[in-house]
Amino acid sequence: MFDRRLLEDFDWVLLLTIIVISIIGFMAIYSASNSFSTEKQYFEKQIIWFFLGLGVMAVVTMIDYRIIERFALIMHFTIILLLILMFFFGIGGKGSDVQRWFKLGPFTPQPSEFAKITLVLCLAHFFSDSRRIGDLGLRDIIWPIVITLIPFILILKQPDLGTAGVLLLIFIPIIYLVGIRYKVILITTGLVVVSIPFVWALLFGDQNYYLKDSNTYNKIRSELIGKDHQPIKPYQLERIKSFLNPEKDPTGAGYQLTQSIIAVGSGQLWGKGYMEGTQVHLGFLPARHTDFIFSVFTEEWGFIGGVTLVGLYVFLILRCLLYIGKTKDRSGSVLTLGITIILAFQVIINISMVLGMFPIVGIPLPFMSYGGSAMISNMIGIGLILNVRMRRYDI
Repeated sequence: MFDRRLLEDFDWVLLLTIIVISIIGFMAIYSASNSFSTEKQYFEKQIIWFFLGLGVMAVVTMIDYRIIERFALIMHFTIILLLILMFFFGIGGKGSDVQRWFKLGPFTPQPSEFAKITLVLCLAHFFSDSRRIGDLGLRDIIWPIVITLIPFILILKQPDLGTAGVLLLIFIPIIYLVGIRYKVILITTGLVVVSIPFVWALLFGDQNYYLKDSNTYNKIRSELIGKDHQPIKPYQLERIKSFLNPEKDPTGAGYQLTQSIIAVGSGQLWGKGYMEGTQVHLGFLPARHTDFIFSVFTEEWGFIGGVTLVGLYVFLILRCLLYIGKTKDRSGSVLTLGITIILAFQVIINISMVLGMFPIVGIPLPFMSYGGSAMISNMIGIGLILNVRMRRYDI
C-alpha cells in the first residue's frame, strides 16, 4: 500500500517545472509542424506521450526505489537483448542504414533511451553495498564497466553516437561519487589521452595523411574492427567536418547547422512572434520538431525566450542536484546523480549542438523535443528522483 504520508515530501515544484517545460514544448512542436500536413499529428502524439509519461511516473513514485533496484539487472539485460534484436528487426531513418527503433503497430519505441535509466539503476544497486564505497580500485569497478560498455557498443553500432556518449557521461560522475583511487583515475585518463590520436586516425582520418603505407593502415584497421565494418558512418563524419567548418558546404553537410544558426540569430532580442518563424514555416530548418526544437523556439521568442527556457532547465537541474546529499542511502544518491546527469548533459549537448558549439549527434532536448521514448524515459527519471526524495526519512 502507498503511504499517504509520503506525499508530504513530494516535490510539487519539480513536477510543476516539468509541466511548464513540456507545455512550452507542445507550443514549439505545434508551430514547427502546423505548416506541413504530414507533420500535424506530432502535436497530438506528443500530448499523448506526455500524459502517458505522467502515468508511468506516478507508478514509479509509488514503488519504493529499493524494490525497483532489485530488478535493475533484469531490466538492463532486457534492454540489451532488445538492442541486439535491433540489428535484425529494427528500423531507421528514410534511406539510411540507421537502426534505432522497433515498429510495433503505430508505435516505434527506441530501446536506447531506456538503456540510460536501467544503467543508472544497475549502478545504484551495485554501489548500495557499503563495502563497495570509497578507495575503489580498478578491480572493484570491472562489473560496472562491463554493464556500461555492452549497451555503449551496441548503441554505437546502430549508430547513435549521442546516446552512446551519454552512457559514458553517466558512468564517470557516479564513479567519482562513490570514491575511486586517484591512481586509477590518472592511469585511465592518461591511456585515453594517449589513444585519442590513433583512434581518430583509425576511424575518421585520411589514411594517406596518417599512414604513408595504405596497406599497413588497411591491415591494422581490418584486424581491429573488421574489413568491411564502418564504426563511423559517412554522414556522421560529414557532421563532424561541418561542425568544424559549416561554411565550407552550407547547402550540403553544413546545411542543418547553418539553418539552425540563422534561425536562432534571426530571433534577435524578442523574437519574430509565435507561429511567425520564417526558417520554420518555409521549411528551411530540418528536424525542426526533434533535434532543432530549441532553434524553433528562439526564432519565435528571441534571446529573452531562449534565456528564460535555459533558466528553467538550470533550475530543474540544480533542484535535482540538491537532493544528492539529502538521500537516505548511497543508492539513492547514485540514482539521483545519474538521472540528473542524463538530463543535464542532454540539455547541454542539444543546445550547444543547435548553436554550433557541438557536432550534431541527435540528442533530444528533454521534455521539449518530439518523441515518445524520450518523453517516457525522462518521466521515469523524474519519477525516480521524486521517489528517492519522498523516502529520505523512511526507515
